Amino acid sequence: MKRLGSIICVIALIVTMTASSCFAAETLKIEETYPTDGQKNTTKENLCVKLTFSDDVGAKDNREANRNCFKITDPDGKSIPIKVFFDPKDSKKVMVLADTTKDISILDNTEYTLTVDSSFQDNNGNTLGDDAKISFTTMDQGKSTTVYMIMMVIMFGAMFAFSSIQAKKNAAKAVEEKAKDMPFNPYKEAKRTGKPVTQIIAEHEKAVEKQKAKEARKAARVKEEKEEEIEEEIDNGNYRVKGPRRIADGGSSYITGRKAAAEARKAEEERLAKRRAANKKKKK
Repeated sequence: MKRLGSIICVIALIVTMTASSCFAAETLKIEETYPTDGQKNTTKENLCVKLTFSDDVGAKDNREANRNCFKITDPDGKSIPIKVFFDPKDSKKVMVLADTTKDISILDNTEYTLTVDSSFQDNNGNTLGDDAKISFTTMDQGKSTTVYMIMMVIMFGAMFAFSSIQAKKNAAKAVEEKAKDMPFNPYKEAKRTGKPVTQIIAEHEKAVEKQKAKEARKAARVKEEKEEEIEEEIDNGNYRVKGPRRIADGGSSYITGRKAAAEARKAEEERLAKRRAANKKKKK
């Protein structure tokens, strides 16, 4: 009996230890945060940290105690006023927000740390077990503003330069158009530029030839484009006509009824004229 009692006690002790280990394994964890630990360039307006836990933490009985488990500190360890909100739609989420209604000043390019106390617990009473810390650095707003201003200056400078270049091109084009309408005076141009008259005449003739060649190329290009627009080959060797075209342009010698009648009348008039001329000559 004593041996049996000892065995029962050992079994009971093992079961108790196993059960304790199982319950101890149920610990609360932080699964996700925004900003993440070590994140840079976070906004300093409405400074906040959003946390997602592994279990529901929004029970009303735990809210007040859990609110006291959060704090945000600056690099000197000084706490700033905060507000803690539990998400009514997702009981695993909590948002810790800087209380801007208080007299606080969030600094640029400064590291802040959110600490969650180890006593923070979920709806089942499980705790974090250890303090959790999330550090993040605010944006350097002054530097960002400087970069933005530099970009604006560059953009306006580029716009001004482009406008100036375009205005100069338009002015030069206007002068060139005006010069085309005026008779060329080599002596006047020589006086204006200080170049010899012979050089002025040679340069002018060269410019005229260059302009003629340019216009000839342009005319040839326009003619080629028009010819391409007349016909365009499509599938199966068929052609689509893009505009009206005479039958003769396609190589046909067919004469329509109106044209044939007109040619017949013209031939008859020519025959009668020749006959009248011959009769008149005989009478003389």
